[in-house]
Amino acid sequence: MYRVAIVGRPNVGKSSLFNRIIGKRKAIVEDIPGITRDRIVAQTEWNGIPFEIVDTGGYLEGDEDKFASYIRKQIEKELEQSDAFIFVVDGQTGLTPADKDIANLLHKTKKPVYVVVNKIDNPNMEHLSYEFYELGFDNIFPVSVIQKIGIGDLLDKVVEDIPDYKIDKNVKKSKSNKKKEDYIKVALVGKPNAGKSSLFNAIVGEERAVVSDIPGTTRDVVDTIVEWNGNKFLFLDTAGLRKKSRVNYGVEFFSVGRTLEALKKADVVVLVIDAEQGATEQDTKIAHLIQKYTKPAIIVINKIDKLPPNSEELDKVIKQVREKLYFIPFAPIILTSAKNKKGIKKLLKEIKEVYKQSLKRVKTSQINKALQQIQKLRQPPTYQGKPAKIYYGTQLEGKPPAFLLFVNDRKAFKDSYLKFIENNLRYLLDFEKSPIKILLRDKEEERKG
Repeated sequence: MYRVAIVGRPNVGKSSLFNRIIGKRKAIVEDIPGITRDRIVAQTEWNGIPFEIVDTGGYLEGDEDKFASYIRKQIEKELEQSDAFIFVVDGQTGLTPADKDIANLLHKTKKPVYVVVNKIDNPNMEHLSYEFYELGFDNIFPVSVIQKIGIGDLLDKVVEDIPDYKIDKNVKKSKSNKKKEDYIKVALVGKPNAGKSSLFNAIVGEERAVVSDIPGTTRDVVDTIVEWNGNKFLFLDTAGLRKKSRVNYGVEFFSVGRTLEALKKADVVVLVIDAEQGATEQDTKIAHLIQKYTKPAIIVINKIDKLPPNSEELDKVIKQVREKLYFIPFAPIILTSAKNKKGIKKLLKEIKEVYKQSLKRVKTSQINKALQQIQKLRQPPTYQGKPAKIYYGTQLEGKPPAFLLFVNDRKAFKDSYLKFIENNLRYLLDFEKSPIKILLRDKEEERKG
């Protein structure tokens, strides 16, 4: 698909323009330089013509920002990959040396460039865009992203210049004919600096996300589709979830919100844990979120290259992680080294298996046979002098797997016995790698209904 990258120095409105073009707040926007660090990619369309749009970090020369070299590297990759560029400048600040440096880079690509002179909030300010012709580009657009002025003219020109052979006719469809998603959505979550972005890059096969030893590097949710053995996975690399008391309102607050949204929407959640640290208190809190939202999950113990191979130390870490996260027993543990790209194929295979289990349907006869076995293992408790009874159960539609049990009195079934039913149903019905929900309904309610 035709790919258009938005470039420019920090704080000129690149992410705001990106959000306007795709019609939703996918990139974080804040009036602080350097907010966007990773490349954010989305598919959109204009006048029925689809294309990819990419938001990039603010380009800075030198090392005045600790992430400047990482961001430059990301932009330089995009200069090779994109077919055209939307170069955003600040009309109110005027032409700067940094704008000229970026223009020189864009001229070398010999690809179409559309200069967006942003912050031209009314027609009386249009003259502020004239000096940007000095950059040597023909397409200059006075725009106000906030006021939604001039964006239509810009996009008209962008799609007009897309060659016919670059337009994917299969994508050019109305929303009503939109094909059902055929990929597994996978959210990589964990505390800061556990190696999520390194693992993401090892899976994707290229350096898509910024990786550093500085906690909190990833702010946006970065996604990309990976194909493996005929299967498609949409991987979401998310910002590290820190303790609530350490999260400042503003950029990090919204990063955390987006990470939680990614977790909720994911088909499978991959919790990444640092092998040297084992499961920490923060990992436990993240695992509780996985439990709360009943998400199929995989625990990845990353950075195993930092431990002695085949050592008792690694066995101790595995044991500690399983004991600390005992409340998500369904989540299999995979050992990886993002640095050495070890365990990646095994992880992809496990994601496929976990997802498959989360979609599984079981016959009602099998469910009731399993319930009889469970009650023989441990009789339901008595309540107010009467024995609790399970009459029968059935599987509900949707995912993750949910089972509705008809009983004589819901109040008789305490959490401990429900957990006993849940664990045994998972074992007997082969849901060992998937969470399940148990719902109760009094038999009397069924009659009334």
